[in-house]
Formats: sequence, C-alpha cells, structure tokens
Amino acid sequence: MSIYVETERLILRQFTADDVEELHHICSQPYILKWMSDWKRTKEERKEWVIWIQEYYTKSTKYIARIMLAVTLKASKELIGMVDIGNKEEVNNEIEIAYFISEYHSNNGYITEASKAIIEWAFNNLKLRYLIAIIEPDNIGSQRVVEKCGFTKLDIKMISNSRDTEEKPFYYYRIYNK
Repeated sequence: MSIYVETERLILRQFTADDVEELHHICSQPYILKWMSDWKRTKEERKEWVIWIQEYYTKSTKYIARIMLAVTLKASKELIGMVDIGNKEEVNNEIEIAYFISEYHSNNGYITEASKAIIEWAFNNLKLRYLIAIIEPDNIGSQRVVEKCGFTKLDIKMISNSRDTEEKPFYYYRIYNK
C-alpha cells in the first residue's frame, strides 16, 4: 500500500532513505526530545528505523497498525515532522496518534493539519472505530493539537511510556470514527 496524503499546505508521505539526514536533525532537537526522549538515536539507528518502518506500510490493518508518515511542506518539499498511528502496547494495544514537528516550524498549525489528515486517512482506509492520544499534563501544545482535531479527554492514566522506568500520569484522549 502506497500512502500519500495532500492537504492545503502539506504532503504526508512514506519515509525514504533520503529522509535520514533531515529526520536525524529534527529528532535531535531538545524541543522534540523533551516529550519524546525515546527518539534519541544515532544516525545509523535512524537509517535502520527508516528501513523498519518501510516494512510496516504494507502490513497495517484495523487491528495492527504502524503508519509513520513524513510531514513535508508542499511548496518546498522540506521535511518538517512526522505523524504516526500505531498500536500502543502500554494502553491495551489501542491505536494511538503521535506526532512531532521541528521547532523551526512549530506554532503554524502544520501538525494539526497533518494530524487531521492522518486521522481521516486512518478512518477511511483502515476502518478504525476510534483512535487514542496520550499526552503528558504539562504538554499544552499537544493537548491543543488533539483538541483541535476533535479528541475528547476521557481519563488520566498512569503509564510507563516507551523507555520510562516508572509510571507517570498521561491524559487519555479518544476520537471516534463517525
């Protein structure tokens, strides 16, 4: 399955080997690592990640998903971030949305625009019943993104997320396929 989504200002597309350098640069920004510390990797590990994620593009279903798309500016084709839907083992394997954007392109509405597009794509193509988002209480920017996308905050869950060694509180959001 080839995935390519256009919005007014963006193109969401599959990652390629050509993205490794810019992706590594973005993922090394303290702005990103503050919320997604598990994205700290070497450039070689980033190359391996791109190969790994390319394998998942053909395997996603309504039960097992891992769709990570490069967020690029339509006008310049510049890589500025990532949007993702994928199973979240720490939350009963529910399918979550995740995202990040380069600090240099934040606060322009790009990640909200990209998130809305991948939500629509996932609901239409994978026929998901709902998506979740888990967000740390002090990550106000991410909370705004999911709320603008139509998610509803349902709970606070204690989660040991990714490489964390201890559980901490996360807001738990859902959006349902209409």
